Amino acid sequence: MFKEKYFLFILLSLIVIYFSQGVFYASGSIISQLCLFSFLALSGIYLVKLLLIRRDKGLFLKAWTALLLINVLGFVFTGYLSNPSHFGMFKGILISSLPFYPIYYFSRKGILSSKHLIIFFFVMLIISILQFFYNREQILIERISGNEDVVNNAAYMFVNLIPFVFLIKKRKIISLLSILILVFFIIQGSKRGAILTGSVGVLIYIYYQLRTIEKKHRVKGYFITAIGIVVLGYFIYNFYLENEFLSYRIQTMLEGDSSQRDRIYLDIFNGWYDSGNIINLIFGFGFAGSQQLASGSFAHNDWLELLSNFGLLGISIYLMLFYSAYKLIRYSQWDSDKRIIFVCVVAMWFLVTLFSMAYTSTGGYLQAIMLAYLIGSEKRKLA
Repeated sequence: MFKEKYFLFILLSLIVIYFSQGVFYASGSIISQLCLFSFLALSGIYLVKLLLIRRDKGLFLKAWTALLLINVLGFVFTGYLSNPSHFGMFKGILISSLPFYPIYYFSRKGILSSKHLIIFFFVMLIISILQFFYNREQILIERISGNEDVVNNAAYMFVNLIPFVFLIKKRKIISLLSILILVFFIIQGSKRGAILTGSVGVLIYIYYQLRTIEKKHRVKGYFITAIGIVVLGYFIYNFYLENEFLSYRIQTMLEGDSSQRDRIYLDIFNGWYDSGNIINLIFGFGFAGSQQLASGSFAHNDWLELLSNFGLLGISIYLMLFYSAYKLIRYSQWDSDKRIIFVCVVAMWFLVTLFSMAYTSTGGYLQAIMLAYLIGSEKRKLA
């Protein structure tokens, strides 16, 4: 048990160090490469360990593994290691998928608790804030003009951290302040998809706060929660009003600006449908096949990415993954707390699949960690 706790600490530390690159040390350095290799290798060991366990692994774990496997095989047989786009996408898939296995294992064994994840949340919150400003500076440095309006992809890091705030049950003020910080940086990122997804997470968070008030402190709890909701709403409204660039981007979105996604979506679907080849229809065009159909662009939609890469087979596996998530919501032994958190993770995950990248994004490791913890500790209540 002591040894496995040690491995848990190593795993989380490797994640923290790897995602600190650019802030505390140079990006792409030997430090980040060693951390990434060690982190993926350790996760791979627990993948094998779980596969060797004979007892029923559950539909979600099987579907998650099938999605990972089809991408690994796709990259091995149809991808190109020398192609930076292919390698980057494959790395993102491994980072967002493999952490599920050790976290699931540690949760199943009772080694990982919500307290560990709360500490991990605060550490990653600090790193995410530093990364946000680092990304902003990098974008501004590369600009010729003096325009300081920035669309910061780092906003998605804060979106993925939202479910971790649910774990802070006993300290409501700290929980509220954490959500406010996340919301602030999501809005400042001016990433429309991140704001939409984060909004869903915040609404579920508000419902969670109302739903989990203890009966013996109901009056006091509702009063404090109501004040918290008003404060949260006030700050969100002011954050939005103060961001003129975001207001402009929302307006252009309402007027039909989709950042060329409509063209990319049509090119990929029509290219797949009109291929006239039954092999392409069923098995797709191979790893990163979206680039072949969309003039070098990725799909920015998980479903179309899978359709172009692995055809109806890829779509079927992803559908099975979400179906298994639905079954867990409906029929699991969870208490209401864990059920709501799981709904939050799955709802935000599904939204991202529609207009961005979920299973291929490096930031998906946070989603994988939370899903694995909830499923692995299914029979235990939150601390």
